Amino acid sequence: MRITISGADGSGKTTIARLLASHLSKYGLTRIHWFRGSHMFSSVLSRFLHSFSSFRGSCNPYYKICIPGGLRNVWVFLEFLSLLPHVLARSLLRRLCRFLLCDRGFLDFIVWIIVILDYPGFLNTVYGRFLLRLASREEPIYLYADLEVLARRADVPRSFIAKELHAYNILAKYVTHCGINTGIQDPRGVFKDVLKCLETVNH
Repeated sequence: MRITISGADGSGKTTIARLLASHLSKYGLTRIHWFRGSHMFSSVLSRFLHSFSSFRGSCNPYYKICIPGGLRNVWVFLEFLSLLPHVLARSLLRRLCRFLLCDRGFLDFIVWIIVILDYPGFLNTVYGRFLLRLASREEPIYLYADLEVLARRADVPRSFIAKELHAYNILAKYVTHCGINTGIQDPRGVFKDVLKCLETVNH
């Protein structure tokens, strides 16, 4: 069984994934696999580009870079290639584990591309349509909260979280199985709601 948890920075994905792993481990081998934004060579390249003043900026708060509009499609390709080994890893883990908990999924990757590249038209591209189809198959559980709550929890600028939340709230309507507001209850309450979501999936 694969369970994907999606949501903006500070929404509680990692906390809930750990609670689920602890709960499900008594029923069989359980693993957590984590996506982030840039992986592998796109991550290395981001660190390298930060050395050049022409690429420095706040578009990507983790690497402090901005990709020029003319290089946007090239960057999407690099990010996509960097993600593929992790997609393969998840495929292998599904065969080895009874429960695979995915901390972030394709929905999160789509939002990442849209936000760091300021590219709302990404969903009209071949990559965007393909990834959206994969995201809908994952049926992620969407964790969310008000901007004020997320801004207090996360270690990225409020402006970045606001863009993330806007993109998530639009896309989640089309690809997520259920949504849970993590800003109005403690992690244990969210955990119980996640279990309820999983019960509806299984039935």
